Amino acid sequence: MIDVKIINSVLEALTSTFKAAAKSEVRLQKPNLIREISESYEIVTTIGFNGSLQGNVIYTVPSKTAITIVNNMMAGMMEITSVDEMAVSAIGELGNMISGAIAVSLEKVGYPINITPPSVVRGSEMKISVEGNILKFVGNISGGDEIDVYVVIKK
Repeated sequence: MIDVKIINSVLEALTSTFKAAAKSEVRLQKPNLIREISESYEIVTTIGFNGSLQGNVIYTVPSKTAITIVNNMMAGMMEITSVDEMAVSAIGELGNMISGAIAVSLEKVGYPINITPPSVVRGSEMKISVEGNILKFVGNISGGDEIDVYVVIKK
């Protein structure tokens, strides 16, 4: 079972940092504890963590959603129309900012962790394989775009 303090810390850090960095609201559904990540994805950002907890935070989005997020982050300074190197870098940095906020929030409730730099992978129909307790957060962004966030805590 995952401590409710961990769940609440992730929820708070994810929503507040997403709003500040991506300049849009993310509405999170009730998180679910799942056995495996069965969906396939186009863009995956993964950030490891260690300390009092060990595991990964994994952010997954379709290309269309990534473009929307990056354009919101750019706030009109430039228009992104495809998932190019600039977009990949911005998506990685967003994952880094959210994961950093999660780390700060977890430390406040007694779970100090350190995070690794982000890795962003893109391709069609990628599958993610992880071991541990997997907590899935489904988020909806304006316009119906979806982002899935997985917090994997190794047993």
